[in-house]
Amino acid sequence: MTQFRIIAFLAAAIFSITPVLAEDDRNNASEEDRNDPVAIPLGKDTPKSGWSVGVLPAFYYNSDLGFSVGALAQVFDYGDGSVYPNYRHKFTANVNLYTRGARQLSLNYDSKYLVPGLRLTGGLEYMDNPLCGFYGFNGAVSPYHADLDLRKSVDGTEGIAFYADHQRMLRVSLDLQGRVADGLTWIGGFSYSWQHYSDVSFKVYDGKESLFHQYVENGLIPEADTHGHRAELKGGMVYDTRDFEPNPAKGLFATVTATAGASVSEGVRGSMLLSADFRQYLPLWPGRITLAYQLAYKGLLAGSLPFYALPAFSIRGSFGSRITGNGVAWASVDLRLCLARFQLLKQNFELGLVGFADAGAAVQAYKLQQHSALGGITVEKTIDGVTTGPYHSVFDPEIASRERLHCSAGGGFWFAMNRNFITAVEFGRPLNPQDGTFGVYINLGFSF
Repeated sequence: MTQFRIIAFLAAAIFSITPVLAEDDRNNASEEDRNDPVAIPLGKDTPKSGWSVGVLPAFYYNSDLGFSVGALAQVFDYGDGSVYPNYRHKFTANVNLYTRGARQLSLNYDSKYLVPGLRLTGGLEYMDNPLCGFYGFNGAVSPYHADLDLRKSVDGTEGIAFYADHQRMLRVSLDLQGRVADGLTWIGGFSYSWQHYSDVSFKVYDGKESLFHQYVENGLIPEADTHGHRAELKGGMVYDTRDFEPNPAKGLFATVTATAGASVSEGVRGSMLLSADFRQYLPLWPGRITLAYQLAYKGLLAGSLPFYALPAFSIRGSFGSRITGNGVAWASVDLRLCLARFQLLKQNFELGLVGFADAGAAVQAYKLQQHSALGGITVEKTIDGVTTGPYHSVFDPEIASRERLHCSAGGGFWFAMNRNFITAVEFGRPLNPQDGTFGVYINLGFSF
């Protein structure tokens, strides 16, 4: 997909965004309200009450999945308006069909009012992705060769999907939070997932010509690890002083959780994971410019994990799950600028820009000795009479014999309706071509 086509699709996506208003707002809006936006001072808007719906229809783009036809929607209940800009209940739905064959469905719910004294968050996600990116373990230790990543549309043209497998996944989760002291809460939760991975099955590709198949064939991914059920229980603490959760202008957010998990396939395998996340939001120009940064870690404390449960992270602009291991760590910095705020159709809107930089690495290796021992495996491919390779496919000491820091930078823009329905469009580029070339993301909310 050329850059021109990407920009054209993005333009169509932006202009197709249609906020769906609560019925009482439609009926009460005057003719002037319906047509003329009214600029308002930063930091001031009209309190909302009742239900409000935001919809992002038609087009969606993700560099790993392609373009989609579907819908993203968020439904907010503001009650009598006394808690605005906070909400009483929030529902989020995401349905997408992607041009690279993936089908995705997710449903989420969040409320501090359903159970008195507790915050309840629930989620359901289903994914069927026949061209799921798989780039190996331990980050830079796994080499990337662009000549072996010639994915083509399902149009009968020969291609190679060396860095892909077929992913099927179902996940449900439920979290509860309760107050300990001002700004401090405990958190506990349960999740269940089922996952199944296999060779790419599209006829235009040879499913055995893949890194995933090499890993399975040589035991780096045991056959039992290609599918299974996993249940997790977690507990921890959250410290949160953010002034407004969806788009903070100031405050801290820090959480530490321990997760006990059991993976069931041809046996039961136990594990203990530690997750830590620290974020700070600094108002460089109150109401206009916010500097936000994040430091995070997720890694194995005890036991062992199947490959589908390994911690993974992607810097913005890179390939999905490029950084995978027994433990990963990352850092991100955002500079967020609010350009304008105005009212239209009795809704409060904001427009802004964002610039960012990301860095991350696999800090705990997964089967590194076995990984390195398979470095003699090579692969080559002939397409349209041109032969590429042979390349070291699993481990290449000439490219990287150990992990390094993965970095990217980029920017984009964002807009918000009623301060909660936030859509961010971000463009990212890795600093090293081993991590990718360019990424475009359209998401509900900021990345952190």
